[in-house]
Amino acid sequence: MLQIPYEFYPKEITYQHQIKANISVDGLPYNGSAELFMNGATRYVIGSIIQNGVVHFQYLPDSFGTKSFCFLIYKDGRPYMSDLITVDNVIIYEIAISTSGGGGAPTGDPATISGKVERVLDNQAEPAARQLVAIEHKPDGSWAVTGNTTSDAENGSYTLEVLTDGGDTFVLAVDEYGVPFTATASVVQGEIIHPTVPNGHVYRVEAGGTLPATEPTWWIDTGTNHTRTIEGGITLRAIPFYRPLSHGPIKAEPLS
Repeated sequence: MLQIPYEFYPKEITYQHQIKANISVDGLPYNGSAELFMNGATRYVIGSIIQNGVVHFQYLPDSFGTKSFCFLIYKDGRPYMSDLITVDNVIIYEIAISTSGGGGAPTGDPATISGKVERVLDNQAEPAARQLVAIEHKPDGSWAVTGNTTSDAENGSYTLEVLTDGGDTFVLAVDEYGVPFTATASVVQGEIIHPTVPNGHVYRVEAGGTLPATEPTWWIDTGTNHTRTIEGGITLRAIPFYRPLSHGPIKAEPLS
């Protein structure tokens, strides 16, 4: 089971570093979610929805100045990883990712990774469907996305088919972030939407309809305040959006 880690930083740490980048995918400016991961521990740092390829993460701790990082992005439902970069308050990185090779394209022999994903909802553990991404730390020190799948909603189980060069693999569980609120858009039961300004929650449509012309006043899940009906008769359920969780290092099991 993947569990949510909690981290506490000493008060004396200051936050003055930043990373700026222009990300292109297959030669075009990237639009979508971009997540920053720390090299070595495969630790999720921060994520954002970006437009026209422009990403700017500010107020990073001073301790990050000696670390290296990579971006994880998605295209057509598949994950891709950038080359490593470092924190720099001057340089604007030009990051080009190819979905047909390069940018951490997987290599190696066929293998599998199996496991189970659970989430805690209303203080109860239950199986969960999550997008899973396998990232391998190759023997030569490079990183690559080696496979992805979605865990089963009924029992939380999954089997990842990956390519491995015998390195250490980390499996990331990513919450569904859905689509941003769009005025007067039609939504149906089961869809996930999120505020245009992130608040740590996403909202699952319990009763569909047409979204209002103006964004509602969003609420958070307090344990008793789950659902509300907004303008247009649409009922939404607030669900905490957890940062991606990492499980590993583990070794992929080669296929015989």
